Amino acid sequence: MTEHSVWRISLAHKIAPAFTANSKVEACFVFGSAALGISDQYSDLELGFIWSQLPSAEELQAIAQSVGVKEWEIEPYGEAKQAWLEQFYMYGMKVEAGHWARDTIDNIVVDVVERYDVSQNGLLFEKQAVVSHLQRGVVLYNEDLIKHWQTQLSPYPEELAVAMVRKHLKFRPFDGQHILTERHEILMLYENNCIIVRWLLNLLFGLNHIYHPGFKWTRYFVEEMSIKPTDFFTRVERVFQSDAASGTHELRQLLEEAFDLVEQHLPQVDLKQQREMFNRLYPKWKLSVEDQP
Repeated sequence: MTEHSVWRISLAHKIAPAFTANSKVEACFVFGSAALGISDQYSDLELGFIWSQLPSAEELQAIAQSVGVKEWEIEPYGEAKQAWLEQFYMYGMKVEAGHWARDTIDNIVVDVVERYDVSQNGLLFEKQAVVSHLQRGVVLYNEDLIKHWQTQLSPYPEELAVAMVRKHLKFRPFDGQHILTERHEILMLYENNCIIVRWLLNLLFGLNHIYHPGFKWTRYFVEEMSIKPTDFFTRVERVFQSDAASGTHELRQLLEEAFDLVEQHLPQVDLKQQREMFNRLYPKWKLSVEDQP
């Protein structure tokens, strides 16, 4: 655990009682880089609060003012998040706090582990991110409640792994990347590379039975994966840092190795159509002799 993480967790123990004194707060935990033990000098402190009944934005602001926080802000409530997300400064540290109702967390856990939810909001798998926070959190208040959810989350369901992998086995013909490389369409090529690598990571999170935490601290989570192409992260760096042709070749190899891993570890997933689509070549038209000037 980095020194930055240790300091942030010690700070969290000072901050939490100001909020858990409210009788409606049922649990509190640290999540994010501090809980993972990998915070650096740029990291915020991320706190999660579980409420018996979710307060209004006005109530949260009043609580924040009563304990002397600085520069308080809150995001509009969103149905996708089913939470209030606020940020403020306390003891000189920027704090990002998520507030969920207990019933909401109960429903999210059931959606993920029993209904195998793989829904997304943009790039984020909202429900899986929440359960990842719970699973890896450092508990500050009411350990029994957090452990209750952690028990439900273990083991990771095989059916969720299958759902994640199947959702992302929709790669288009890779010949399109070769065409962009030949044409020196660098912007489109690297934009597609980002999309493809994210899809590949999504597939690997499922294959490795890891609740999708989002795309921050990717290197940390890749190191945690036991099922992945050899030297995965080093090779992903080469996709973006080498010349376009070499990067395109490397990305194709990574995908083909990932397909092999799916067949090895999830034989119930049929890759026949995916491989056919992936290997499909776009037509090339040549001028006939009589048409040439």
